[in-house]
Amino acid sequence: MAIDGFFESRRQADHVRESKSPHSAPTFYGKKPQGGWCIVHAYNKLNDATIPAQTPIPRNVVIIDSMTRSIIYSALDLRDGFYQILMHESGIPLTGVITPSGLL
Repeated sequence: MAIDGFFESRRQADHVRESKSPHSAPTFYGKKPQGGWCIVHAYNKLNDATIPAQTPIPRNVVIIDSMTRSIIYSALDLRDGFYQILMHESGIPLTGVITPSGLL
């Protein structure tokens, strides 16, 4: 199944791990507006219980505009987006997802 393949590659990269958490969100594919598909985790209940960040992350256009006079640049590959951002250990049990093969 496509979802299992997605998570197997993330497991091999140590981006996800099996879970025994009592919390989980359903996982499915959603259609992108420009075509294609993306993996979606329905974290609605978790989002409703979360206190919003006081400092929003700037949009990428703002970041790029602020770099126009820079001399030195570096690159960061975030191809897998949020799967590459370390999470505080206490938050990990809250972000479990249900897949066809079980809980991650």
